[in-house]
Amino acid sequence: MTVTHIPSIPRPSERTLADALPLLLLSACPLLFWLLDGSLLMMLGAVFHFALLVGGALLIGAGHRRAQGYDAAEAAARPRVPRKLLGSALLGLLVFLLAAAQFTVWLPPVALGLAGFGFAVAAFGADPLRDKGLDDPTYLGRKAAEALLTETDGALRDIVDRVAGLGDPNLALRTEAMHGAILRLLRAFSADPGQLLDLERPLDKFLRLASAEVGRLEHGWRHDRATAAQSYATRLAALTAAFETGARQRRQRATPDTYALDADLLLQRMGGHAAA
Repeated sequence: MTVTHIPSIPRPSERTLADALPLLLLSACPLLFWLLDGSLLMMLGAVFHFALLVGGALLIGAGHRRAQGYDAAEAAARPRVPRKLLGSALLGLLVFLLAAAQFTVWLPPVALGLAGFGFAVAAFGADPLRDKGLDDPTYLGRKAAEALLTETDGALRDIVDRVAGLGDPNLALRTEAMHGAILRLLRAFSADPGQLLDLERPLDKFLRLASAEVGRLEHGWRHDRATAAQSYATRLAALTAAFETGARQRRQRATPDTYALDADLLLQRMGGHAAA
């Protein structure tokens, strides 16, 4: 049985926007006759009307690109400036001004201008008028977890840089290993943002203690480097092991599968080696 693949057809709104904006500029060709009139007033009028048309088209195009990003995003804030509506308003103003030159009363030009605005909105659509997904608990939890990972990485990087500044390669390597182990552990938790966020308080305590150990190392480095280095290495290993043990216990209470965390850690290590 032969399967025929039907090419995807863009949505009418996308196809209309892609095709109608260039044609909209072509509709201004009659304004060129105003330039040939020879009158300065007519020339200025033609330039002004063409500027309204171009400005409207540019605003609608910019608004359409932002609307596409809004539609594609899982969560997004509404545009602060309603560009598509403003562009449509400029087109309505253009229709009003052109009609006003042909009528002696105001009602027909106003009606035509409003109709032009309405047709532009119908053809190109309106801007998103409300935020999307920003109050979704799942989205907020994931963003909070991502922020926690980023802040932790920055704090650990600061600790690594402080130790590296002492010029001892062995201590720098140990600290970098701690950095990698903590981040792998947190990324293993990140599949469930709630579980990762539960680690926020013990993680904050770990970072404060690790930073204090670096401060103790920097202070002892000026007096007895060997003793300070040995003490720092021992304390850092104990801190890291204690944090990992506590995290495992939390994970085990939430997930009965004993090997789930080890499997996630293995995947993190494999991903790190692949990236390297």
